[in-house]
Amino acid sequence: MLQHNITGIQKVGIWPDDTHKLPADEQAAAQEAAQDLVAASGEVEKQHVKRRNSNFALKATVGFILLFSLISGLLFHFYKVELDINEEVLNLQSMAKVEALAGNYEESLGLLQEAITLRPNFAALAQDENMVYHAIRIERMGDELEQTIVSGKESEAEAQLEELRQELKGFKEPVFDRHRERLEELNMKYTILSLTNELSKLGTIEDLGNLLNVANGLIGKEATTLKEQITDRIRTTATAEVNKLLERKRYTAALTITDEALGWVRGDDILMELKQKVKQEQASYALAEEQRIQRAMEEAAAEDYINQTAAVELIEFEKVMNELGDIVVVAHLKNVATRAIFNVSLSYEIVNGEGAVIGSGKIGVTPDYVASGEGMTFSVTLPEEIEYEEELKLEIIEGTWSLE
Repeated sequence: MLQHNITGIQKVGIWPDDTHKLPADEQAAAQEAAQDLVAASGEVEKQHVKRRNSNFALKATVGFILLFSLISGLLFHFYKVELDINEEVLNLQSMAKVEALAGNYEESLGLLQEAITLRPNFAALAQDENMVYHAIRIERMGDELEQTIVSGKESEAEAQLEELRQELKGFKEPVFDRHRERLEELNMKYTILSLTNELSKLGTIEDLGNLLNVANGLIGKEATTLKEQITDRIRTTATAEVNKLLERKRYTAALTITDEALGWVRGDDILMELKQKVKQEQASYALAEEQRIQRAMEEAAAEDYINQTAAVELIEFEKVMNELGDIVVVAHLKNVATRAIFNVSLSYEIVNGEGAVIGSGKIGVTPDYVASGEGMTFSVTLPEEIEYEEELKLEIIEGTWSLE
């Protein structure tokens, strides 16, 4: 480039071949001018190169900026797409958790599987999916246990209950809260089943009362039904025992039974009525017993009076004629005392039809010892002047005897 400029300059006669023919001072001035021209030409060339370099740098900078912008745009677009996917995955995961907490496990699994399709390597999604599957398994186990309890299979229900308890052990996540609550409900239902079966084997009020104490710690419709059944058994058991005791007039023991039953079922109307019944019968019996004793005392007094004053009763008498031709009055008597008598001595009178006493005296009886209700006799020979056909009357005036 420099040579080209110089040649150009020579063609215009700035630097001719006969310059050496110029005077020395002019030749020096010409050489100096030529050098200045060459220097100026070099400076121009430098400026031109500098401008060309500057243009290249500008173009390169612009190109780099454009390339950077393109790459940045692509990266931003990729980032935005990935960010949107992440947001969608998190949204699906959140909705899946809501459905799982509500017990809608199939819906929850569908949402999780959709999220896994978008982010197959997101470990949290697989963990959530496993938990939902485990929740489904526990729910199925709970359904089977409840059916077993309804069927009344106590031993089988006990095994299933323990298995369900082990399946839930260690799982503290909120999705299992509903299952822990259901476990408590099923445990209560199993307890009710067990107590109901035990109820059929119990017979004493104490055993029934202890069972009622256990049932009182339970809640729910089934527990209420069980408590009513136990209470009814306490009533019927107490009533049966009390009635047996009343038949034997054992009122104090009967009251003890009612008090025991009321100790377990306080204020129960039926048991209160039963206790009142015992008290009424006890009062009636006491009154009747008092009256009986009074009658017995009166009867004893009357009996004693009879024994002391009227032990001998004249039953009948008859007239007979003995072999000597004498008229004999034979009296037939009876011991009406409640005890045997002996050493009997009677005062008698024989009165004729006109009321005149034709015979009297004291006489013993045969036999000497006469048991209660047994008969005795004595006989009296009348005076010779008494006619056989004459109407007679025998009267016992008084008597003495000894009581056994």
